[in-house]
Amino acid sequence: MMLSKKIMDEFEKYCRENKLSEKQKEEKMALLQKLISKYQYEPGEAIGIVAAQSISEPATQMSVAGSEKVILKHNDEIRIAEIGKFIDSIVSEGQHVDGWDVLDVSQQNISVPSINQNEKIEWKRLLAVSRHTAPENLMKLKTISGRSIIATDSHSFVIRDDNKIKAISGTLLKEGMRIPSIKLLPENCISEVMLSSIVGGRYINRKNLPVSMKLDEEFGFFIGAYLSEGNATDNYVNISNTDESFLSIIRNFADSLGLTHNEYDNYRGFRKGHDIRVNSALMSKFVSLSCGTGSKNKKVPQFAFSAEENFVKGLLRAYFEGDGSVSVERCMIRASSDSMELLDGISLLLNRFGIFASKISGRQYGLSIPHKYAKIFHEKIGFESTKKHERLQKLCLMNAKQDYIDAFGGFGMLLLDVSKKLNYPSRYVNSATKRQKIGREALLRHIEIFQALSQKTGIDIKKELETMRRMHNSDVVWDEIESIEYVSPSSKYVYDFTVEGTETFATFDGIITHNTMRSYTMASQSDRLSKVTHGLPRLIEIFDTRKSFEKNMIIYLRPEYNTKEKAREIANMIKESRISDIIISDSIDLAENLIELELENESDRDAVKAVIEKHIKGAEISMRGKKMAVKLSKENIKNVRKIKSKILRLHIRGIQGIENVVVIKDNEDWVIQTTGSNLKKVLQIEHVDISRMKTNDINQVYEVLGVEAARNMILQETLNTLGEQGLEVDVRHILSGT
Repeated sequence: MMLSKKIMDEFEKYCRENKLSEKQKEEKMALLQKLISKYQYEPGEAIGIVAAQSISEPATQMSVAGSEKVILKHNDEIRIAEIGKFIDSIVSEGQHVDGWDVLDVSQQNISVPSINQNEKIEWKRLLAVSRHTAPENLMKLKTISGRSIIATDSHSFVIRDDNKIKAISGTLLKEGMRIPSIKLLPENCISEVMLSSIVGGRYINRKNLPVSMKLDEEFGFFIGAYLSEGNATDNYVNISNTDESFLSIIRNFADSLGLTHNEYDNYRGFRKGHDIRVNSALMSKFVSLSCGTGSKNKKVPQFAFSAEENFVKGLLRAYFEGDGSVSVERCMIRASSDSMELLDGISLLLNRFGIFASKISGRQYGLSIPHKYAKIFHEKIGFESTKKHERLQKLCLMNAKQDYIDAFGGFGMLLLDVSKKLNYPSRYVNSATKRQKIGREALLRHIEIFQALSQKTGIDIKKELETMRRMHNSDVVWDEIESIEYVSPSSKYVYDFTVEGTETFATFDGIITHNTMRSYTMASQSDRLSKVTHGLPRLIEIFDTRKSFEKNMIIYLRPEYNTKEKAREIANMIKESRISDIIISDSIDLAENLIELELENESDRDAVKAVIEKHIKGAEISMRGKKMAVKLSKENIKNVRKIKSKILRLHIRGIQGIENVVVIKDNEDWVIQTTGSNLKKVLQIEHVDISRMKTNDINQVYEVLGVEAARNMILQETLNTLGEQGLEVDVRHILSGT
């Protein structure tokens, strides 16, 4: 295969830098040709906008439904959010390219649970969010454990294939195949929660509750008791239970906070019950807002997902004391609720301890925990009541039975090959190999047998055992697909994440899914330089000389400024700042016709005042410290909200059009990469090496440097874009069009 000159030049450079021998060069060249052959398109083959984002992936729209809830971590706190609401709230500030709305969020310290090639769950950085108009139908996929996800049928999912994690289009999924669901979620612990974060900054604290509640086991037990057995009124939290040890924990918790409590017998059910009322309007408001009210609306509070292990332990113990049961006959621990959201949250909290529960739908929603997790449940969570504790102990003593849900596929000939190596009877692994299905406990038994035989015979199966142990220690359950159907979208858009690493993220239901939006965002990772668009979309931008598209620049610095510190200083200097970027808060006083701003730094007062006076006619500005009041004229009363938005968008410093900056290392050079472009202004900066500066905006090149420079740029950009895809086109074809 003939490779393009650009690829060959880069290959030779790589070989020189890594001092490869001739034999090594031959091996690398064979691998390179194999990869290019795999990803190359034939002339005339449909590429399309999204195919150009990720060569060799499905050339259609790839996203999940807006109603899908996802797990996010922001500033070290876990949050659950509907992906549609989350992206809709921020994406208007982003890019708008050929039907896609995209926003780079790589600098916002957001991460998501992601699976790596070792089948471990780890938190990976969220690079970008995106949305596009929903197609006519979406695919709804349900698993045997009761989980589900709705996505476009060409959205990528994750499967096990030949003992590797691989992405596959939804169109290729079939019933019986397995996709990963979270079994173990890495801890991310916070030790306290601020009352004001739940009830707001202005609250009456008559009982002198602490400003921050410590997330310890007793508080967790109180929250779990409320979720299972409680209700909240304006003045107290009521919890119903007859177990004395259960009630004792609630009393101790109330006493520790100096809260009074009253107790009453009740006869609401079939037998006598008992209520304990913890008297505190503030505590009642706290649990109402964080946990919901009414059996159908209760939910695990957001702060619980980030809480320390003891808090989670207390919450789960109290919840299963109230709404849970232990069935020795059916070999399981169960829980039921009128709220699906509550049980989804409980299921995710169980993942903190590596416990995987199946979900059940019926007149009530339910969770079912197989008895193989009984020992973990006993050690990490436990029960207060004697009866449930004794039943749980019986479960712990039972022999492990086959768990038909927690099984592995995609292991190929691994078991059979090891058996042949060790002269172990193949009949013991033939069935599993043929069906490509083996349970976690069965796999462990094979590992123990193979290891013992290896030690006895001296036959080396170290690599094979490593693979098997990696499977057995997997942080996910490979959940079998039970059904696939098509449904109508429930909203205008569908949504997607761009995630670093293996490019996967998790829904609140626990299903791991693969993102497919890789190339439409600014390359703000520190390990690569990139244009914003590639392939066909970039060619369209070039030949249409579009004025509206995602612009960027790559700015090299003169040698005397080529340090990391100087590059950052210059980057901060050129980044555009608007008033919205330098304020803490903004508000409107309709009674006084005022727009109120609180600045981050008092030193910005004069600059902000001057800009507002220049652009808002008739505005009267008064200041007190960091606070600024903009009084509008009477004729502007009806437009006060529009004027506030206009004020927040006003440019205050930096270069207009340079919306974001990233400093990265390119070989020996510290380079500033930007979102947005302003060639004319950047050329005026003395620190810049103008001979190497680049912009992807042909119109700016034409306006600043002239028609010949624009013509040369069209030629070079076209050749580069085609070269990136491994395509060689005679330059005369391009010249004839320029």
